Amino acid sequence: MFRRAALIRSSYSLASAALAGLLLVACGGGGEGETTQRGSATSESKRAKLVTIAVPGDEGTLTPYTQNTGYPGANLVALVYDKLLELDEKNEPQPLLAKSIEASPDNTEFTLTLRGGVTWHDGKPFTADDVVFSAGYYREHPVADSAPQLEAVKSVTPDGDKVTFTLNSADPEFPKRLLADMRIIPKHLWSSISDPETATAEQAIGTGPYKLTSYKKDQGYELSANADYAMGKPKIDTVKVAIIPQPQTALAGLRTGEVSIWSGSVPEEQAAGLEKQRNVKVVRGPGFTSTLLAFNNQRAPFDNPKVRQAISAAIDVDRLVKTVLQGRAAPGSAGFWHPDAPGGQAVDHVYDAAQAKALLDEVGAKPGAGGIRTLAGKPMKFTLLVQSSSPQRIRAAELIRDMLKEVGIEVSVASMDGDSVDAKVWPGYDVARGRDYDLTMWGWSAPVMLDTTSLGSLVDSDTKLGRLNITGTKDAELDTLADQVREATTMDARFDLLGKLQQQIAEQKPFVTLYYPEGVYAYRQDVFDGWVYQDGAGVLNKMSYVDLVS
Repeated sequence: MFRRAALIRSSYSLASAALAGLLLVACGGGGEGETTQRGSATSESKRAKLVTIAVPGDEGTLTPYTQNTGYPGANLVALVYDKLLELDEKNEPQPLLAKSIEASPDNTEFTLTLRGGVTWHDGKPFTADDVVFSAGYYREHPVADSAPQLEAVKSVTPDGDKVTFTLNSADPEFPKRLLADMRIIPKHLWSSISDPETATAEQAIGTGPYKLTSYKKDQGYELSANADYAMGKPKIDTVKVAIIPQPQTALAGLRTGEVSIWSGSVPEEQAAGLEKQRNVKVVRGPGFTSTLLAFNNQRAPFDNPKVRQAISAAIDVDRLVKTVLQGRAAPGSAGFWHPDAPGGQAVDHVYDAAQAKALLDEVGAKPGAGGIRTLAGKPMKFTLLVQSSSPQRIRAAELIRDMLKEVGIEVSVASMDGDSVDAKVWPGYDVARGRDYDLTMWGWSAPVMLDTTSLGSLVDSDTKLGRLNITGTKDAELDTLADQVREATTMDARFDLLGKLQQQIAEQKPFVTLYYPEGVYAYRQDVFDGWVYQDGAGVLNKMSYVDLVS
């Protein structure tokens, strides 16, 4: 299951902030700066009356269909809407709207017992019919942003306070892949909404810990704690969201206390300064977001694996991490999957400029004027697209340009706004519509590495299965392995096949995984010290706002 914006639209959600993959969280107030490593809060300030979140852009009307980005849009929608299950700090599914789940021995049926006493924000009771309706609505409207894909679901059957999902085939990851991802919407309201992307703020009615009480387009939102929240009283009484496009303005507000929390990314040099600021705590942890150099594998010469292998060998990812991120990132695995993510392997990237030159010689790329090679009579001159809103990616692109010049490949870095890059790389967020680029800086957000089947989506040549295949990769062995991962009926089998798929990706090089930025989070601990770090995803999650009960 994938959500086009909510989970994976990394070209905006990771690049529109100042640095991809990081986020700053702060709550205004006045104690000495303190740094911890993946530590939870240590002060007694576990509740707050008001938190102000600064975000870079408008996030629509905060329904599952109208958010504009995966981050921070989906994080705000999560305050309004609940799911049947919720991923905990270690990304394991835990009860939410469902208080328990039982799987059949063959993992084809999942029966959930729903939590009692849950009401929608308008006071109507939450029932099993809402779950059945939500699944049907998402199936009927699968192309909208955030809509889960339910192709694998054969039926959804209510029985009193129970709901049974029956699948067409076994799926041991179904609780995490869909049940901990699908936001439940109210039947009594959404049954009259024929076009979900037109849903208004007044229709943003969920069962979540906060009610949307005010929305002013391009200005911000106000959310108030849901006093009737079935899972307990929210930790923060009022959440205000202010739209502040400029990171420096948001950071200035953080330092003065006018901004309580900023959803943007913090350069390491600024994080170091925040560590010294009174009342500010900085925490760090693993990030599963990725930054890639993606090839258009449908365009020569990138359709030749040896050309891609040569370019990969010419790139020193350790230098990128040291120079661009000041060491605050993990070098990319050649198999894409983060080594610390479930099923990850350490498939080392190999930097070898001599090998890169040898591969280019092998494919007949001859040195030409100015040292630039020619291949099939054409100079090896290409354009590398990068999002103008990401200084980090721009700097990485410039270093890659210099590295490739050393082996005889000329690259021009073209900085464009995120929407323009999307239009060329992933037009309409539909890989079936093709692509128009040579090279691009790209990335996928953390949830992609929490579902083993998602790796196949990056490389599968079937555009329905390969929903994230923005490179246009076509390789029979990759297709076969992706199918085998999806069809495996146990997690042990999936992890084994996932490892083989990583190895094949490392060999074929449909893209080059450059690095995984470290998560860096800063907040004012005197106002609110209840942030919960979720592996790979950071602190802006539902557990930071409410103590979920079992």
